[in-house]
Amino acid sequence: MAARAQRYTAVAIVLHWAIATAILFMIPLGLWMHEEAEHGNASRGLFAAYQLHKSIGLTVLALSLVRLAWRLMNPPPPLPEHMPGWEKFVAKATHWAFYALIIAMPLTGWLYVSAGWSIHDDAPLPVPTRWFGFFEVPHLFGLNQAPLDVREDAAHAALTAHAYLAFAAIGLIVLHVAAALKHHLFDRDETLAHMVPGLRAPFETEAAPKNPVRLAVLGLGLSLVVVGAAAALFTVANLNASAPVAPPSSFEVVEEEATAPTAPEAAAVAPTDPAAPVAAAGPPAWTVDARSSSIGFGYAYEDENGSTPISGRFTRWRADIRFDPNNLDASSAVVRITMGSASTGIAAHDGALPSSEWFGTDAHPTAEFRTTRIRSRGGNQYEARGRLTIKGQSRDVDLPFTLSIDGNRASMRGQTTIDRRDFGIGNGGTGDDLISRQVTITVRVDADRAR
Repeated sequence: MAARAQRYTAVAIVLHWAIATAILFMIPLGLWMHEEAEHGNASRGLFAAYQLHKSIGLTVLALSLVRLAWRLMNPPPPLPEHMPGWEKFVAKATHWAFYALIIAMPLTGWLYVSAGWSIHDDAPLPVPTRWFGFFEVPHLFGLNQAPLDVREDAAHAALTAHAYLAFAAIGLIVLHVAAALKHHLFDRDETLAHMVPGLRAPFETEAAPKNPVRLAVLGLGLSLVVVGAAAALFTVANLNASAPVAPPSSFEVVEEEATAPTAPEAAAVAPTDPAAPVAAAGPPAWTVDARSSSIGFGYAYEDENGSTPISGRFTRWRADIRFDPNNLDASSAVVRITMGSASTGIAAHDGALPSSEWFGTDAHPTAEFRTTRIRSRGGNQYEARGRLTIKGQSRDVDLPFTLSIDGNRASMRGQTTIDRRDFGIGNGGTGDDLISRQVTITVRVDADRAR
C-alpha cells in the first residue's frame, strides 16, 4: 500500500498562511514605525502606516479567533510516531503559545490606540481607528474617556506588552521554521508537508488524490492572501513621507518686549528682580520642559459618515509661571499661543484654521490665557480660573488640573472645554456645520523650579 502523509484541512492551511503572512509583514512595519516616531517623524506617511498597521492587526485578531475555533473543531494531523515525548511536548507548547500570541498581540495594540495617548510625545493623541477606511473601530473599555493619568498608564502598559509579545513572536517564528526544516530535511517526515500545499513528505511514493473542493478553497484562499500582501506592500512603498502631521508641541522661550507693562501685567509677567525684597518673597518661577510639555485641542468632525474625533497641537507657545502651593493667592500663569502654529495633520483643516473665519491669524496672531485665581480642590487637585482671549474675544475659563511636585520638578495635567463660537471661531464660516462647537483643550506641563 502506498505511503501518504496526512494534511491539515484546506481552511486551516489558508488561515495559517494568511495569519503568518500578516505577522511577518507587521513586525518589521511596527519596528520601523516605532523607530520613526521616537526620532520625531510626524509625516503623513507614518500616520498612514499606523492606520494600515491597526487595520491589519485587527484582521489578524479576527482570523486568529476563527483559526482557534476551527482548530478545536478539526483536530490536526498526529505528530510523527518517531518523535520523542519531550519533542512532542515542545511542539504542542509552541503551537499553543502561537495561539496566545496571535490573539494577545492585536489585543494589546487595540488597547494602546483605545487609550488615545502618544508615548512618544507623552501627550494625548485621540486618533480614530478606521478599519481600512470602511468603518470606525470602537475603543476598548471606554479608555478614550478615562482621566488623563489612566490613559497614560494604560498606553504605556499596553505598548510595553505589545512590544514584548512581538519579540516573543520573532523567537517563536525562528524556532518554528527551524523545527519544520529539521523535520523535513533531517528527520524526513511529514511535519512540513502537513501545512505546505503541494509539498510531498520525503517518504511519500505518490501524490494525494485530487479533491476539487479542497483545491478550490486552497486556490481562492491563498490567492486572496497573495493579493492582500501585494496591496499592503504597495501601500507601504507609496507612503508619502513628506507631508507633516501634527508635530509635537515645543516650548519657545521668547524675551518679553521692552514696552512698559501695565501694573497687573507687571505683577504677573515681569521677571523677578532678586534684589527686590517683595519679589523674593513671591512664588518661584518655573521653567517649562520643552521635551514633554504640550498644548493640544480636540473636536469632532461630523458628516454623513458619522462623528470622527480630530486632535491637534499648537507647536509654538510660551509661558510665564509663578507658583507656590503654599501661596496660591500670589501664584499666577500667563500663556501665549501662536495661533498660526495649530496643526491637525489634515490638510483641509490646517488650510482653513488660519483664515479670518476661523483663527484669523493675520489680525489676531496670538491667544492668551492669564490666570486670575488659582485654588486648591484638595490633594493634588487644583483649579485655575483665568481670562482666555482668542480673536480679540475674552471669556472667563476654569481649568481643572492635577499637580505633583517632586523636589524641583513639577508635573501638571489639565483639561477644559470651551465653546468655539464664544470666541467667534468659525461662526457661519465654511465647515461651521461640520465642526463641533465644543472644543477640548488639553494642557500638559512639566517644569523645573528656576534657581
